[in-house]
Amino acid sequence: MQKTWIVLLLVIVLAAGILFLASGPRALGLGGFTLGSPERAWLEERSVDFLEDIQFKDFDKASTYHLAATQQKRDIPELIRRVFKVKHEFLDIVSYKVLEVDLDRSNRRAKIRVLVNYRIIGDKEVRDDPEAVRDLEMLLYWFKQEDGQWAMELESSLR
Repeated sequence: MQKTWIVLLLVIVLAAGILFLASGPRALGLGGFTLGSPERAWLEERSVDFLEDIQFKDFDKASTYHLAATQQKRDIPELIRRVFKVKHEFLDIVSYKVLEVDLDRSNRRAKIRVLVNYRIIGDKEVRDDPEAVRDLEMLLYWFKQEDGQWAMELESSLR
């Protein structure tokens, strides 16, 4: 009987610890599933959407994550060239993964850490180069606007 109480107490303590971690601004994330903050899950989803737009060269859609007033001024191909050190025509994003979603204490700023696996395409000499397949860790910066909507700052994110 006493063992049952001990096990029950341990389960309650464990559940309380998980709830505590999931309720704060630094919610738990397990394999792409985020416990806690719905904003955290939303930011992770939008970051994946953004990377998918870059992967499929939909630069008009990729610019929509930026502030509406300045979307037309964004030169996504140039930003990509600066980040990946290759023209967007030769960039083939193979996969990406969100590693971390970090919100500040005010829940008005977010930093999303992603790992992008890509290869450089081109002639046979480039394709056969072992350095043609690379990993790049990126930070995507999001800011909550006065109207409550989130916007990515592309210049900071794609440096």
